Formats: sequence, C-alpha cells, structure tokens
Amino acid sequence: MTPPTATTAGHEVVVTGLGLVAGPLTDPEALFDHIADGRSLITEHPRHAEWGVPCAVSAHIDPGVRRALHDALPDEAGPLGPAGVLAWHAAAQAWERSGLPRRLDTERGGVFLACNRMLMEPDELVDVAAHVDHESGTLDLDAYLDSDGGPDPHRYTRIQPDTATAALADYFGATGTLETRADACAAGGMAIGSAYRHIRTGALDVALVGGAESLTTLAAVTAFHQVGALAPAKGQQPARISRPFDKDRTGFVIGDGAAFLVLESRAHAEARGARVLARIAGYAGVTEAVQMTASSRDGSDYAACIRAALADAGLTPGDIDHVNAHGTSTQANDACEAAALHTVFADRVDPVPITGNKSAMGHSLANSGAVEAVLSVLSIQRQTLLPTLNFTEPDEVTRGLDIVTERRDAPVSAVLSNSFGFGGQNCSLVLTKAG
Repeated sequence: MTPPTATTAGHEVVVTGLGLVAGPLTDPEALFDHIADGRSLITEHPRHAEWGVPCAVSAHIDPGVRRALHDALPDEAGPLGPAGVLAWHAAAQAWERSGLPRRLDTERGGVFLACNRMLMEPDELVDVAAHVDHESGTLDLDAYLDSDGGPDPHRYTRIQPDTATAALADYFGATGTLETRADACAAGGMAIGSAYRHIRTGALDVALVGGAESLTTLAAVTAFHQVGALAPAKGQQPARISRPFDKDRTGFVIGDGAAFLVLESRAHAEARGARVLARIAGYAGVTEAVQMTASSRDGSDYAACIRAALADAGLTPGDIDHVNAHGTSTQANDACEAAALHTVFADRVDPVPITGNKSAMGHSLANSGAVEAVLSVLSIQRQTLLPTLNFTEPDEVTRGLDIVTERRDAPVSAVLSNSFGFGGQNCSLVLTKAG
C-alpha cells in the first residue's frame, strides 16, 4: 500500500463514531450481523398494496421503531419530519459512541447531512389545487394557509432537510460549517467527501456526517415506478427481489434509513484519546450529464470517478481489498458499474471481491452512501466481507466479477465504496485501516 501523500499526512481524516437506523434495527453492528447471516430488511410494506403500486415491498422503518424514535427526541430537537427523526437518532448515536463531549462549542466542528427534498403527498396536492387559478397560473397562498384543509403550520419547517442539519449543529455545538446535500443517490457519499475535505485542509477538526431518507411514501414510490426504476414484486418473496449484478435483476427496492459517522483529524482524535475505527483516505465527486437517468454504458464515467478517488488516496487498484458497490439491481446501473470495475481492476491477478449491500437493505437514496460507508468501516474492523444476497448467475457484463455471496473472512485494509446517482452525480470513497 502506498503511504499517505504529503498533502494528506498532516491532516489525516479518521472515523471515531458510527450510528444507524434501518428497518427494525437501531445500531450498526445489528445491521452488519443481520446481513452477514444472509437476512434481508426487505418486506411487504403495510400500505403499498393498498395504494395499488406494482412494487409493494420496501426496506421501510418498522412503525414501532419509528414511533419510539420520535418519542425519544429531546425538546431541543425542535420540529423534525420523518427523515429528520431518523437522522437525529443515528447522529446522536454516532456522537455518543465517539466519546466527544456533549457540546463542542467551537467553530471547528461542522454538520454535513445528505437528504433529498421531500415530495408532497396526494392529499396535500389536492388541498393546494383547490386554491390554484388555472387561467392565471397563480396560487392564492393566503387562502390555502387559512383554509380548514391548510397545512400544519410547522410542516414546511419539519420536512426541510436543512432543519435537521441546523438542529444537530445547535445541539452538539458544531456550527462551523453546515451543509445539506441533495446529490440524488450519491448524496451520502458526497457529504462524507465534503466533510473529509474540510478536515483534510484544516478548516475543521470534527464533522458529524451522514444521510437520512424517508421515501417509502406514495409520491416517491409512484415517481420511481413511473421511470421504470423499481423492481416489480411479481409474486416473489420480498427478500428475493433485489438482485445486484444478477442476470435476472429487474430494478431496485426503495428503502428508508439513516446512518452517521463522526470524522476527526487524527491529531484531534489522538489528543483526546479517542478510539480510531478507520480512515477516510480518498474521495472523488464527479458530475457528468450523459442522460438524466443513465451514465455512459461503457462505464467510462464511473471508472474515471473510481480512479480519481484512488489517486486522491495515493493507492493503486491492487491496494483495494474489497469493493462496496453501488449495486442498485437496475439493468443499466449495474451494467455501467460492472464495466467500470472491469476497466479499473483489469490488470489485477486476482479479482477484487465485490458486495452489493442493497440486496439486503434496499436503496435509501441519499442515505445509501452513508450506510454503506458505515458497513465498510465494520468490514475493516471485523475483517469480514458481507454477502450479496440473491446473486446466482451473471450476465455478459457482470461475468468475471467476484461477487461475494456468503459471509467471507478476509484481510481488509482498504475498501472502495461507490455511489452513482441520477443526473450524473458520481462519488467514490476509499476507506482504510486506521493503522
């Protein structure tokens, strides 16, 4: 492994805390063990069949868990929407586990939250439509707000991702830099990458960074179904539907969740005697605009992103022990990523092991890069590769990849974690042993 470059050596970025909520689970180790045992979070959604959507399964947060998390919010959290509640729990857990004091009270701390903007639900749109003058194309907002069917006056504040970002920053005294990322499916990785750069350049000492989504709603499910991204259930067992890199893949399964990491400069972490879990060694965020919902079919854009992250880390493809793939289970995305992995790792003697976590936990969009980074840290900690569920046979493009299908003990010093989103938002992270 190539040593850190002179640019990064003075401000190495390390991970000191992890937090997570997914399905019925409320800590990172529980999710890691769940997937390691070959179990899935994907089940029938209690309302999807009622809504009449063809893809009536999801990796949603257990309703009892959601209620318990909401009830546990401190008064200081203020008004938070569904995604904000999940973010608060995961962030508070990561912060507590890091051993940092309850408040930093310094401008050298920041909060970086990935969360895409929420969609209005059908009943809300009906209420709004009643106050639209279609001839002039205007909305009588005052009448809407004063009407019996008007919105909860705090709804807008609750559902805005920025609200959770600001609330977390105020609560933990980390107000130096606040960012709310909405880079589609790459947002979680982009948030980590941005925090990493702030610390590496010396602008911050500490960053609370992660993602949160609550997208198993009628509006979101309908939108993704209409663009052909969601896998139809077709009478299959829910846990068998998400099939990254498999020849029979038919689309992704939507999910909810939140995951957070605490990042620090190594100097700051060591000065306070913190336990260092891993290192963020490299990052690349690359934007291309081939199509709104697809990238170059030859994988060249993804390959360029991966190579840029490796270069940032001062590593070669031969240094990577494991790839935590974006692996959405859609035809185009998996084909593009597979082509990119073939291109980047073509000269390796041994194939690089690849895991697709979304096979077990669905795709939670902005949160996916964050939760996969958390699982990558645990793979390094436990020297264990998680399985890709439901992979049985490759197609022409995915053939030749070493898709991990069962829990595998292996030496893991460096992990490449990819996130590739709609609109050409591409992100790759390199995580390594703290060593």
